[in-house]
Amino acid sequence: MSVNELAKRYGCALLALAAEQSIQRQVADELKSLSALIGREPMLKACLANPTLPVAAKQAILDEITAPVFNPLTRNFVGLLVRNRRAGLLAELVQFLEARLDGEEGRVEVRVESALPMTDADQADFLRRLTQWLNKKVKLEIAVVPELLAGITIRIDDRLIDGSCRGQLTHMRQVLMG
Repeated sequence: MSVNELAKRYGCALLALAAEQSIQRQVADELKSLSALIGREPMLKACLANPTLPVAAKQAILDEITAPVFNPLTRNFVGLLVRNRRAGLLAELVQFLEARLDGEEGRVEVRVESALPMTDADQADFLRRLTQWLNKKVKLEIAVVPELLAGITIRIDDRLIDGSCRGQLTHMRQVLMG
């Protein structure tokens, strides 16, 4: 079974339990903050990845971190991941939860790469147009990538719309090369 499939199974089970209490987004946000903390703290990451450290010690560390602020369901779920030696799934699990909840809430994540910085007015107009075009709430992420030379690329889920000069030059090269 692939890691991605495991994250999906754990995520579906967690969402089902969270739905009983109507706290799906809260649980996902708490796990996201824990994943970010683990990513920022190399010692914590090393501790959780250390196979020689007993599971009880890892669980005690995470309980100390999560107990004051996390919902009991989230704390118990994190404990389950640690006991089953699946703490490494946390980042993929968070991605799955966010994608699933965004889909249920009619939200889509859009990443735009632009050769030049966009003004606030341009960003607002772009967001408005994307929202109308997709007929969904858009979570927009904009990055400046000078290597594009000119234009933009838009990534919506697994679709890529390449309106960049670099993309057009690459396409022309492929056509000319045969």
